[in-house]
Amino acid sequence: MDLRMQPGFLGTGASMLADLTLLAYILLLVPAMLIGFFYARRKRFDSHHKPIMTAITLVNWLLIIFLMFVSYQQGVLPSLSQNLNNPRYLLPTLHLVIGGLAQIVATYLVIRMWFEKQLPGWFKVSNIKRFMRFTLAGWLIAALLGIAIYVTWYAASTPSDPAAPVSAESTPEATPEVTPDAAPEATPEVTAEPASG
Repeated sequence: MDLRMQPGFLGTGASMLADLTLLAYILLLVPAMLIGFFYARRKRFDSHHKPIMTAITLVNWLLIIFLMFVSYQQGVLPSLSQNLNNPRYLLPTLHLVIGGLAQIVATYLVIRMWFEKQLPGWFKVSNIKRFMRFTLAGWLIAALLGIAIYVTWYAASTPSDPAAPVSAESTPEATPEVTPDAAPEATPEVTAEPASG
């Protein structure tokens, strides 16, 4: 069962996987990010902050690889150069840049947290707090952009909503009726003579 092809349950026309991802971010990942920040502020790194940040980073990578990468590659990238001003293409691109940077820094931080004693000195940044805050801010901005993408792609134009505005591009043009005056002239008959041989 491919959750990308199953209809979602929020009534927006999104797939089951898009609905589950939206709820996972709103109900689990964003609260976990804030809880991790709370533990970091209380200097409870090993017991709470490290496992929470590791879990968020791993879950984020799974969602990026199995949902976001495919959605961007199939739904945005083919038409990006012609539609960059369109929020349907601009928001996912901003989401990719901001979320991607935050995710790369988060991955670095998780590696540093777990292998701090084994890593060479040049690999460690001196002010880790700044990188932690950058990661949290990037993740939260990316989560807000993800919600905006969901609304733009699915909630703003639900297929079951008859009151949804129809764009001029999708309105079919009427074709002129064929009249005897506009009908093509008859084609003369062609007869084939037998070949002599």
